[in-house]
Amino acid sequence: MLNLRVQLLLSHLLLVIAMAVTVSYAVTGLFRSRDSIEGILQQDFREALAAQKMGAAVRDHQAALNLWVAGNRKEAAVATADAWALFRSAYSEAADAADTDSDREILANVYREAAIYSNRLESLAGSASSPRMGAAIAMEVLPPIRRLAALTERLFNENREEMVVTSEVARLDASDRAVRSIWLTVIALLLALGLGYRLVRLSLNPLAQLAKQAETIGAGDLESHVSLGRRDEIGALADSFNRMAAKLAEVRRSEVRRLQRAERMSDAALESLYDPVIVTDAKGRVFQLNRAAEGLFGPAASSPRVPVAEHIKDQRIVRAIENAVTEEAVSASEDERGIVPILVEGSERQFRLRASPMKDEEGHLLGSVVVLEDITHLRELDRLKNEFIGVASHELRTPVTSLLLSVQLMEELAVHELSPQQMELITAQKEDLHRLEKLMRDLLDITRLEAGSTPPRLELVGALDVVRSAVNPLKSVAKERGIHLDFEADPSLPKVRVDRGQIGRVLTNLLNNAIRHTRPGGKVVCRALQEGNQVTFAVEDTGEGIPADYLARIFDRFVQVPGATGGGAGLGLSIAQTIVKAHGGEMTVASELGKGSTFQFSLAAAAPAVGETQV
Repeated sequence: MLNLRVQLLLSHLLLVIAMAVTVSYAVTGLFRSRDSIEGILQQDFREALAAQKMGAAVRDHQAALNLWVAGNRKEAAVATADAWALFRSAYSEAADAADTDSDREILANVYREAAIYSNRLESLAGSASSPRMGAAIAMEVLPPIRRLAALTERLFNENREEMVVTSEVARLDASDRAVRSIWLTVIALLLALGLGYRLVRLSLNPLAQLAKQAETIGAGDLESHVSLGRRDEIGALADSFNRMAAKLAEVRRSEVRRLQRAERMSDAALESLYDPVIVTDAKGRVFQLNRAAEGLFGPAASSPRVPVAEHIKDQRIVRAIENAVTEEAVSASEDERGIVPILVEGSERQFRLRASPMKDEEGHLLGSVVVLEDITHLRELDRLKNEFIGVASHELRTPVTSLLLSVQLMEELAVHELSPQQMELITAQKEDLHRLEKLMRDLLDITRLEAGSTPPRLELVGALDVVRSAVNPLKSVAKERGIHLDFEADPSLPKVRVDRGQIGRVLTNLLNNAIRHTRPGGKVVCRALQEGNQVTFAVEDTGEGIPADYLARIFDRFVQVPGATGGGAGLGLSIAQTIVKAHGGEMTVASELGKGSTFQFSLAAAAPAVGETQV
């Protein structure tokens, strides 16, 4: 089979030949008709013109006869000679242009009548008697001259009619040729349509099959093939489609095997996890539970999928999943809010709840995944640690108090007088014992707070009172250090439901830290302002600032910023954060080296409850 390019060229060549034949026939016919009509009309026109001239010569002869009758012989002779010259010239032209037997017969009669007329006129030209000549002309010359006039008139009319007939014939011939040209054009157009249709079937139909094959491949059917039985470019394209489909099918089989292997490994890894894992879809329905989660909540039906709230009864887990799939929020609290107690085989176990949304590479939500980390043993260790710290701190208070008493007695010279070196040692010992006592108090406080043995005693307190009561006792200390201490709070601020003592301790701790880490001439401000339905407390200073590396760990236990002036054991901020969390808040810090720090926390404004104290 010829390639597609050659087929298209041949088809177009046939169209060009057909159109060329049609145009050539029409143009040739037009030129031929023009030449034929032009020749015929020229002949008839020349003969008609010659007949007209002969008629004029006959009329000149008739005028000359009048001169003969009048006796003007000389003028008559000249007029007769001129008329004969015109007649003979016209007759010669007519004889040359005669193209039919009828025309030649008329010219023969004209010649005969002209001879008769000439002979009779010559016989009378020598007569001297005018009256006799007039009668002779009337009897002998006028009949032939009249017949000659009639013959020339007849010749003129016949040639005129021939020109009309020739024009009509030419018109009919042109019309006939036009009809034949139209038919040829129609045939050429039909041929063009036929060839165009063939080209469409030749090119577009296979391309339509290939387009359908492409749609089939796009729909995922990679096993179907297209067979055109052609060896041209379209056939090569079809073969390429088939090879592409075969390669895609192989790639898909390989990818399916890889995905199946990855899915099996993922399922095996999920099932092998010790911690319970819950996977949901984007509508909050249970998609998969690993073996540990099934041990807690029981197996879930795979079809139809059940909502999480129907299969898992713990509302904290349900809310965490709802937040993940509706608000795309992560739930991974490290405090008590993230701890979920679940009864397992008659005993309560503690799990840390972590829920996060699942998204694809384009950011579309797929569902959520929940991991429950069993921290029962960690909680037990933490409890034992707190008990040990509490017991140790409590037991150490008695000897430390005794040592402090002894040191005070020795410092007051109650036993005997001490040397200056001994007094210096006693003073250093006293400072260390005071620091140790404060550390034990802090350890006992944080242990009790974390254990929940000293829960907040909530009461409604004005925000301005909380700030004023924390700032006023420290103004003298700040003044001694050359630091300006003040507070900013609007009296119209709403009340907050807090433990006055605990929140006062938090603000006092923050203010003490701010004063301790601010150079003389600096400024410390305690503010309270309303933000929505919350009241935000902030302590801002112009002190040393905190390095960025320590901002994330500043609230951890025993964390102290290197180079900080003074300070305790690093438990103050941890105690303050624990108190704020117990009130449902969260303390944050913003700081820049050399420019100061700002500690702040927010507490919900509340209306007084029935029977609750208002201050």
